[in-house]
Amino acid sequence: MAVNIYDIAREAGTSISTVSRFLNNKNVRPDTKKRIEEVIAKYGFKPNAIAKGLVTKSMKTIAVMIVDIRLPHYSDAAFFIDKELSPLGYRVIVCNTSGDISASIKYIDSVLELNVDGIIFIGSIFNELNRYPDVLAKIKNIPVVLTNGRLAVNRCGAVYVDDQNGIYEATKYLINKGRTRIKYIQYNSNSSASNKATGYVRAMKERGLSPQIYFTNDIFGGYEQTERILFDCRDVDGIISGEDLISIGVIRALNKEGFKVGTDVDVVGFNASEYGELCSPSLTSVDNKIELSSKMAAQMLKEMIESNKDARVEEIKTDLSIKESA
Repeated sequence: MAVNIYDIAREAGTSISTVSRFLNNKNVRPDTKKRIEEVIAKYGFKPNAIAKGLVTKSMKTIAVMIVDIRLPHYSDAAFFIDKELSPLGYRVIVCNTSGDISASIKYIDSVLELNVDGIIFIGSIFNELNRYPDVLAKIKNIPVVLTNGRLAVNRCGAVYVDDQNGIYEATKYLINKGRTRIKYIQYNSNSSASNKATGYVRAMKERGLSPQIYFTNDIFGGYEQTERILFDCRDVDGIISGEDLISIGVIRALNKEGFKVGTDVDVVGFNASEYGELCSPSLTSVDNKIELSSKMAAQMLKEMIESNKDARVEEIKTDLSIKESA
């Protein structure tokens, strides 16, 4: 037999508001609590999440906007956010926007209809939303957190990872090893990708070396771009990219062409993902602390939701995870 909160209240001989308090872990007299528990057990009643949300003014639901679920950076971020918030009773909805702003706006409309408690945007590409004041107006009343950016709304926290310095230090590392013909493969054209490329150029110019950047919009384009690099400069001695999957393609191309990676040519990626352990040789990569930044974003949003804390900005430094490829 299907029952609802009204049936529970009637059979337990109490009010609907008292049952609501019980369901939301608020104080109820022991004898009343016992009667409610007995009725709930009798019918196997499970409270509707929407009904509970109407009482608590919270759906305990968070939306996470990501760019591309295929990329370890984004799938890992979603995993760590869920791992942080699920034990606290939150449900996490992951929205794969493919980096398309119009798709992002549609997702925002959809999750707002679900009355989410907050939104976490993963990636600097979501800075583009600042160009859409009508969209910002929609989210001005809920807490949001953006990684590697800031939205022009009052309740927007931010977690910045110093991508530019990460690539800068990786380039210096190769230069200090004696590498002088280092090329860079840039994936995408968002602000984070541009910052990474800027770090490479800065390190090269500081040492009087000539930077050269190759571009790809395909996350699996490392192989093709490496063939172009070898056509232009057969004596290349270092290749850095802004994504691990790009660098794995680089290693594959170099292996095919007979180069000894880590000896003839050093290769460095970005994200320090598990994929870098699966290629041969294992990939040296910039560790952008995805677990830390994701958990920090989740905790920041939780505090804004539950304690009404002000939005704040946190910064994270990268490290270079040295493996066999450099």
